[in-house]
Amino acid sequence: MNDLLPLPYTKATLTQVCDHIDEVQSVLGRQMLLENPSSYLAFSETTMSEVDFLREIGRRTGCGLLLDVNNVHVSAVNQQTSAEEYIRSFPLDLVGEIHLGGHESDLDDHAAPLLIDSHSRPVADPVWALYEHVITIGGARPTLIEWDNDVPDWPVLAAEAALAAAILERVHASV
Repeated sequence: MNDLLPLPYTKATLTQVCDHIDEVQSVLGRQMLLENPSSYLAFSETTMSEVDFLREIGRRTGCGLLLDVNNVHVSAVNQQTSAEEYIRSFPLDLVGEIHLGGHESDLDDHAAPLLIDSHSRPVADPVWALYEHVITIGGARPTLIEWDNDVPDWPVLAAEAALAAAILERVHASV
């Protein structure tokens, strides 16, 4: 599938994901980074938080994490949770790379806000603010702007990268 498919966060799923990561890392002979997904629904059988699930995967397998800040924002809006609380509890010491991307806004069947991680828009202001929060508390990490659909001309992409660089510089200068 082209998108990250949701999983229930259970001990059985944890074991299966860890087994697959161990297999991939063994074949590649190197550490991989596992990305936090965008969430559009929650499973009733979930027994642990996403952050606890990802932390435990890192502990068991030695893999790193790829923190997609847009995915955090999208999930927080869709699940009506706090993106800042998610980041406060996230194991930032395991983060090897940060991704930023754009999303589309819609409404669900009950007229509640619904965000779709589309990688087809500029990074939204709340995502920039969350990114600054992440690097303020967790330190700078390699950062990638994801833009996979409706890719604009180079100046637009370069401007997005320049915004990320300016935030990194501002945070670095204040430390």
